[in-house]
Amino acid sequence: MSDAVLISTVLGGCGLLITLIYNYKNTQLANHKMHKELFTEFNKKYDTLNGDLNYICSLSKGFFLEFDMGEDSRRLQTVINDFFNLCAEEYYWSREKRIPKRVWKSWEKGMNDIYNQSEIIRHYWDEECKNEGHLSYYIDRKDDFFKLR
Repeated sequence: MSDAVLISTVLGGCGLLITLIYNYKNTQLANHKMHKELFTEFNKKYDTLNGDLNYICSLSKGFFLEFDMGEDSRRLQTVINDFFNLCAEEYYWSREKRIPKRVWKSWEKGMNDIYNQSEIIRHYWDEECKNEGHLSYYIDRKDDFFKLR
């Protein structure tokens, strides 16, 4: 083998190695960027719901369901639906491996803490899941992301 062929082969191999490393690092960077965007977006959504969710958790189911609170009642029902949608989004992206397991475990714990604190939210989830309504949340079973303790 001539020196020119050997040098060309070594340089080609180095070029290939550099390209593979560059592509790998770019993929890692893109994944980190997506994780950060999802993390930021979901935390922002949760922050807007947090005060209302705490208020809902402080109410008894009987009070909430028996007394018509008018506009406030409809707004709180919207908050509950937004909470269910946020949980479904987080669950979906977790299953797509776009959210690290460690982050998902933390979010799942928070979701279940809220779910377990509020009989109102549990009531609406049961209502939502009637007639396979849970399927609209990307889950197979109604307890895929909410688990009663």
